[in-house]
Amino acid sequence: MFRLLVVDDETIIADGLSEILQNTAALELDVYKAYSGLEAVKLFDRTRFDIVLTDIRMPEMDGLQLLEQIRKRWPECKVIFLTGFNEFSYVYSAIQYEGVSYLLKTEGYDKIISKVEAAVAEIETGLKAESLLQKAQEQLAAMQGLLQNDYVLRVLKEQLDREEINQAQLNELSIPLRADKPVLIMLGRTAASSKPYSEKSKQLYTIRLIAEQYLASHVSMTAAVNENRDIVWLIQPRAEEEAESFERALTFVKGSVELVQAACRESAGETVSFVLDDSPAAWPHIAERFATLNMLMNYRIGHGCGMLLLDKQLMDSGLQPSGTAKEQPPHMLRQSRLAMLADQLEHGQREAFYRNLHESAQSLQRITGMHDMQAQQFYYSVGLIYFSYMNRWQLVEPLAAQISMHKLMQPGEHGSWNSAFEYLEHVGEVLFNMQNQEEERRANAVITIIQKHIQDHLHNPDELSLVRLAELVYFNPSYLSRLFKQMTGVNLSEYITSCRMQKAKRLLEQPDIKIQDVAERVGYGTATNFTRSFRKLLHMTPQEYRTSALNK
Repeated sequence: MFRLLVVDDETIIADGLSEILQNTAALELDVYKAYSGLEAVKLFDRTRFDIVLTDIRMPEMDGLQLLEQIRKRWPECKVIFLTGFNEFSYVYSAIQYEGVSYLLKTEGYDKIISKVEAAVAEIETGLKAESLLQKAQEQLAAMQGLLQNDYVLRVLKEQLDREEINQAQLNELSIPLRADKPVLIMLGRTAASSKPYSEKSKQLYTIRLIAEQYLASHVSMTAAVNENRDIVWLIQPRAEEEAESFERALTFVKGSVELVQAACRESAGETVSFVLDDSPAAWPHIAERFATLNMLMNYRIGHGCGMLLLDKQLMDSGLQPSGTAKEQPPHMLRQSRLAMLADQLEHGQREAFYRNLHESAQSLQRITGMHDMQAQQFYYSVGLIYFSYMNRWQLVEPLAAQISMHKLMQPGEHGSWNSAFEYLEHVGEVLFNMQNQEEERRANAVITIIQKHIQDHLHNPDELSLVRLAELVYFNPSYLSRLFKQMTGVNLSEYITSCRMQKAKRLLEQPDIKIQDVAERVGYGTATNFTRSFRKLLHMTPQEYRTSALNK
């Protein structure tokens, strides 16, 4: 919905034009009116206008002076001047500007509506303009590196649905990998230093270029820098060498990474430690494998010499205490998963939350003892997410009895981990249901405020503008318009008109109230405008309605 402002110092003209344009359903305009250029400027300072239909000759501030103010505030606004025959030379210089046109006052409402329709079409075309798309594409190309980095990090943190990891997405981001093939993962970390951010960033970029120089001839790869300033590479054999398998690619990377390390030391003056996974990982398991690599990197074997760990399995088993079995970090306990659960609960993403919860808790199905430490850690972690959410939104008291609150941090209250998991599901369901109820309650409260204000101010059109109504509830005007339609099923303008007509009919049934007074009490400036709108909606004049009502 676009906003149009009618500006004319003659009240009857401003009222008539705004009434006609507001009731032209095909245009779907949010129409305002001002009786002077100064009044129009005040409106420009409150909200954006898309089209201004203004008289050229007005006291205090004429149309050309108003145009200057429009261009300062809303340069994309279309301006249509209403002129007389003897005023064309006056407006000629103004219509040289883009987005400015004129109409003769004698051309009638149909011509004005046609001109406004043309302005609306021009705005809609501009929103789809090739120049805008081209500019967006250029900016997208400039951001490609940032988007690639963000995408890879989200894969590593399991912040993407599996459906989002596909070839189309990789191609769009110019990531030279295949979504249907596994990847090798390599992690690089520089020695801690007190260098400033800009210098550290340049060195990380240099390290990435060096690695690409030594590796890109035989493998496809992409890299990302995480929040710890580590570099992570995802690597695959080149498509034309796929028949040679991952073994050759792994051998090549192992043989080359030592050269990369030496080159970083010589060229960038930076000591870099590397950990390379010893087998390819399928895309859904990348986050789990990366968590293991990150843990191995944190062992920090040696000091400042640049660790080079090329056989994860040997090293992993060698670092285990004597007599202990090697055990991977459980899928359910990764911090990225827990952080995602908290985020999905906060943002009301019910389906994604339950999918994540089920995948994270799969290990519970196989555990029998209620004293298992890993299962308890998972249970407490999810319980803490729930507690944190309920505290923020002050839901502890309303929910205490409904969810048996004492069980939330006491897994021993359940007979098995299966029943414990079902309880966690139940608490989540209660919280999501309460979210929906609260969201609807807040929306209904807003609609009630708006409807009451409209009922109380039908006599004052200024209080019924979309901008004014949006200010009452601190919303954006366009959002309020969409919300009102969503909650009530009718447009805001239709509701206002309906309220006016209902009140008008009640007043017309009282024979001692003049029709002019009825028009003023329901917000129409003149009896003429009131009669025009009344007849259009009820197919009879106000006087005909009064006669019919009194006869009954």
